This record gives sequence, structure tokens and C-alpha cells, in this order.
Amino acid sequence: MTSEPPAYAVPGVESEDPTHTPGYFFYRVDRLAGFPPVAAAIGRAPSVMPAICSDDSAMREAFAQSRGALCRQLWVGTDDGLHWELSFGDGVKFIVDPGDEPVDFLRDALVAQPGVSSAEHYCDENFKVETTRVLRADEMAAYFIDTVVAAHREFARSQGIDLPY
Repeated sequence: MTSEPPAYAVPGVESEDPTHTPGYFFYRVDRLAGFPPVAAAIGRAPSVMPAICSDDSAMREAFAQSRGALCRQLWVGTDDGLHWELSFGDGVKFIVDPGDEPVDFLRDALVAQPGVSSAEHYCDENFKVETTRVLRADEMAAYFIDTVVAAHREFARSQGIDLPY
């Protein structure tokens, strides 16, 4: 007899949790790209986001992130659909991380997402996020994509960079 997955798990997509913790579901966002919330968020994202970390246009292009590359560098995980761990790869830093500046564009954009009650940037590439209702992992993945795009725009604006989108 097969038990039903919890409400926060994505049906038909196996968890990638390396610890194999029962009830914990962990997904790389590109594996969720075919689900409507994620597909819609990908569609809202610019096709390529230039790196903001450099004044050199060649560097901006070299470290730019396409939609596909972005989704391969984002992970979402939870064991209850209310408390989330969001992680991102190094490439994402080039488009959203102001380095030593006191502002955290990702955290601010996460807290601005509907239904997100708190976000803590507890280490370089990880967040703990709490939501006001149970979300399925593809919904959280869509929020995460929207968050990165919003943070990218704010980072560019803070550096006086005009983006074409």
C-alpha cells in the first residue's frame, strides 16, 4: 500500500534530500519547471539576467544567468510546508549579492512575497523562510524565482544600472 505524499510535496517528483530524512522534501527548482506555478514564474523572468557584481560589461555577460541556469541553482526544501529552507548556487550571487553592503535584496524580496511571514539569511547561500499557510514545493519554487528577479532588479537599481526589462 502506497501512502499519499504530504500536501507540500510535488506529486510524481522524487525528493532529492541527501539525508533521506522521512517527511522532508527537497527539490532543485529546474525539476519543477513543468508545474504551472514554476512555469509561470520562469515566463515572468528575463531570459538572461546580467551580473551586477562588476562595472565591466564583459564580466556582466560572462557571469550572466539564463532562466535555465538560474533554475538549476535554486533549491527548496521543507518537512511541513510552512518552514522552508531555500538555497542557491554561486552563480546567483553574481546577479543579486551586494557583497559587504548592509542591504540584503534577497531577504527583502522574500519577505515581500505573498504569504511569507519571515525570512532569515542564515548563511551565505541559505535562507530559512516561514509562510502563513502550507505551500506546495512548486509554489515556493515560484516565489523563489520571483524573489531572485526582484532582488536582481533592486541590486541593479542600487548600482545605477538600467536593465532592459
